[in-house]
Amino acid sequence: MFAAHSIAVIAILGGMFQQPSPLPANYIHVDAPAAARLIAEEKAKHTEIKKLGLHGVPPAATDNVIIASDTPSKVGKKSSPADLEKLAQHKAIAVRIEKEGIYDLLLPITDVHGGDLDGGFVVMEVPFEKAASEADALKIGVQIRDEIQSQIKSKDALYQP
Repeated sequence: MFAAHSIAVIAILGGMFQQPSPLPANYIHVDAPAAARLIAEEKAKHTEIKKLGLHGVPPAATDNVIIASDTPSKVGKKSSPADLEKLAQHKAIAVRIEKEGIYDLLLPITDVHGGDLDGGFVVMEVPFEKAASEADALKIGVQIRDEIQSQIKSKDALYQP
C-alpha cells in the first residue's frame, strides 16, 4: 500500500516539476532580473517606441545576447550578425524600414560611470508618426538610452535580483 501511494505522489509531483524544454541553438540562458525590471519600467514610460531591448555578454558567457526585452521570449537570443556589425561602428544608428513604418535604432550603452557592459547596446523601434527623420528618431533613442544608462550602476548590477 505504501509503495502504491508513493508512486501516486511521485507521479503527481513529477507532472508539476517538468524539465524545461531545451533552448534553441541561437539562445543561451540569461538571468538578469534588474535589467528586466529596468527595461520594463522604461518601456512603460515611453509610448513613443514600439520595442525596447538591452543586449550584452552575460557573466561567464561569450555570446552577445538579449539580456532584457519588452518581449520576454526574446531574452537569451543571440544578437544578430547585423546588430553586431552596427555595434562595431561605435555610434548610434537609425535605419528607416518602410514596410514596417519604423526607424530601427541601435545605440551603444555603458553603465552610469562609462563602464563597459561587454558589448552593451540598446535596440528600439520608433514609428514614423513619432519621428520625421532618422535624426529625430535618434534624438528619441538617445534620450531613452541615456535614461537607462543613468540607472545602470555596473554590469554586475544588471544580473542582481
